[in-house]
Amino acid sequence: MDQLTSSQISEWEAYDRLDPIGSWREDYRLAYLSALVTNLVISTNTKKGHTPKFTNPIDFMINWDVGGKPKEPKKQSVDELKAILLGIASLQNKRIRRQRKKEPPKNVAKKRNNGSRNVDSKSSS
Repeated sequence: MDQLTSSQISEWEAYDRLDPIGSWREDYRLAYLSALVTNLVISTNTKKGHTPKFTNPIDFMINWDVGGKPKEPKKQSVDELKAILLGIASLQNKRIRRQRKKEPPKNVAKKRNNGSRNVDSKSSS
């Protein structure tokens, strides 16, 4: 800073406003990547006919300059937590049921094959 003139400092400040240098830019890059991944997941898991609600990189930015007292996080009631967990379990159970309908159980096929081998080995002796 001792070697820069006032006009050079002003020039660098103007450049930083156009193309930020430093931690804010790094935070924005990560926020952009987070929004991209989140939007990909949202778009692949949205049912046909529904309009997905996409995120923006700003949704993932940390506001370090918050003045005053930080907000208290919303406390969830036991009923709200229970409803969330039951919803997750329900979706998982539906997914498992769909998989079971598509594929026959593997252990049943193995039992049938083992049974036929035993019969063949007894008949050959």
